[in-house]
Amino acid sequence: MHRLRTRRVLFVFPLVLLLILGAALPAASVTKKQVDEACATSKAALDEWDAAAAAAADALERYNDVNEELETVSLRVLQLRDRIDEKQEDVADIRERVVGRAVEMYMDGGSQVTEFVLSSSSVDEVLTGQEFLEVVTEEDIASLDHLAALKSDMEEWQEELKEDQARLVVLNQEAHDIAVLMEEAMNKKEAAYRTLSDECRKLRAEYDAQLAAAAALAAARARGAAGGVPASVTKGFICPMNPGAIHFINDWGFPRSGGRSHRGTDVFAPMGQPIYAVVSGTVRAYSAGLGGKAVWLTSDNRTGYYYAHLSGWAPGLQTGDYVQKGAVIGYNGNSGNAYGGAPHLHIQIHPGGGSPMNPYFTLKAACG
Repeated sequence: MHRLRTRRVLFVFPLVLLLILGAALPAASVTKKQVDEACATSKAALDEWDAAAAAAADALERYNDVNEELETVSLRVLQLRDRIDEKQEDVADIRERVVGRAVEMYMDGGSQVTEFVLSSSSVDEVLTGQEFLEVVTEEDIASLDHLAALKSDMEEWQEELKEDQARLVVLNQEAHDIAVLMEEAMNKKEAAYRTLSDECRKLRAEYDAQLAAAAALAAARARGAAGGVPASVTKGFICPMNPGAIHFINDWGFPRSGGRSHRGTDVFAPMGQPIYAVVSGTVRAYSAGLGGKAVWLTSDNRTGYYYAHLSGWAPGLQTGDYVQKGAVIGYNGNSGNAYGGAPHLHIQIHPGGGSPMNPYFTLKAACG
């Protein structure tokens, strides 16, 4: 019985997929040839745009690699500091106990330790001296052995901490340098986009949207939030920034500080780029810790859109305002925990106001 059911599913699935594909794609698809013809007069600008996009993609890949290592090393530094702090308390306790023992022996007098204590230049010299070790108890010896082991471990951890802190300096500089390259590529991409003909922009956007739709359908097989948001939930969704000036990848689930994972998409663009309401709805403008200057946009169907790391809000924008789709609500930046990094918009989609789902495929379909 189970085998028959499996065969039926395998037979029906391709038919269903074909029906979905047929419904999802426009009746009259844009071909690569049509795009090339429309962009023939703008070929130099298009080549420059594609080159800038490729440079941005390369820089973004390197930027993500550096930041992933930054997160790993930063977490290790925090763990080493906690471990050292914790063991320093143990060292202090053992040291106090054994030093107390040495003081007791000195106060008793009449032993060879008295003269040794008086002639020693440091507490450590007393605790490791042969005269002291010959008269202390086994318990004291065990404490001293534990103390020596702890000090050896701490010296090793301190060396690791020193190396990791030096690596953090290097990684932060690399991240800064790559961020500069990314912004240069974004600026070149935007400048090239402005010189494309209207027809070239239109057909290229439609062609890219078709490719994105196909990719989204393939990704729909993924289960859970990573698979993206149903198109019915984000009906009418538009690109949150100028499509010609942005670059983004599917970075859902990438590691973040404190053991977190990325629950959105980072859309990179030049500093100060206008950011638009992707749908009509009510806004809440506020400052958050990690997100910096942020906007929460609640659509008419109660789906929430979270915008983070803005450099500022649109003039006059206030919490409770109802904005139309396409209205400027803020400007691209790197506020919050993105401070010092490449300017970008962190965006999330919360269907029904609930938990976030991967916005990448929605953005790809709208922005190309």
